[in-house]
Amino acid sequence: MDNRLLQDFVQAADSRGLGLFGVAVQQGGRFLAEHRWVEDRPHVLHSLSKSYTSMAIGMALDAGKLELGQKVVSFFPQELPNPLPPMLEDMTVRDLLIMAPGHDTPLMMSHQRGRIDQPNWVRYYLAQPLDREPGQRFVYDSACTYMLSAIFQTVMGETVLDYLTPRLFAPMGIARPYWQTCPRGITLGCAGLYLRTREILPLGTLCLGEGKLDGRQIVPAWYVREATSKQIENGGVKDGGSGYGYQFWMNHHTGYRGDGAYGQLCIVLPEREAVIAINADHENIQEILDTVWECLEPRL
Repeated sequence: MDNRLLQDFVQAADSRGLGLFGVAVQQGGRFLAEHRWVEDRPHVLHSLSKSYTSMAIGMALDAGKLELGQKVVSFFPQELPNPLPPMLEDMTVRDLLIMAPGHDTPLMMSHQRGRIDQPNWVRYYLAQPLDREPGQRFVYDSACTYMLSAIFQTVMGETVLDYLTPRLFAPMGIARPYWQTCPRGITLGCAGLYLRTREILPLGTLCLGEGKLDGRQIVPAWYVREATSKQIENGGVKDGGSGYGYQFWMNHHTGYRGDGAYGQLCIVLPEREAVIAINADHENIQEILDTVWECLEPRL
């Protein structure tokens, strides 16, 4: 392990007050370096959790239990409002993956979930009116990922966490992580997964290997390629506006990433065969990314 790789990055992070907890780097499948500011323990990944749910969806597609073009209403006949909100029947699994469900404002961000006044979040979501045809406009909403988790449980007969534990997390060397649920026990999907910093690295390894870990195909290659490629324009600036895949963000500089609030990052750099994992508590994620592009990525 050569922590000289991280010297400039660590110094810049300290001088800029980035509030980092830990950073870990691997390249060419080899662990290179790690630096910790606090004790290493499982840390909530916030929306980086979404990228793991995306991998679950890819596995369900591979199992023939799901199709990208399937209508969301088809999975929940007992939960549908009467009458259906206009355009709801056009919403597809893919629309949820690319954050374009047809709502102009989000419904289940962290500050909103505690105010949902019923335990059946699927029923709540399906009752909300749409503002436009699904698939037209990117609007970031954790409800999209929660609904993907609910759909997964419906078609696979297990929660996302229960299914992924032996099939994804175990091959990653993670015994059984903690993942929060909704009031009905559905894996939250959009947030609430807890991992250590180094435990984030295998997600990037999986993506670099187009769904393979240690020579075993876990998620279909075609799906990983699509998930980590731009599928929709998402507005914004710099790394926040360079496009969105299936629960992955495109970097304006190079590569793509899983991204959670306050700096939970799995940055994948295919041209360098590298993965950078970060846990932090900082309001400005772009400032963390700028420091990666300036002080770490050029040294790989």
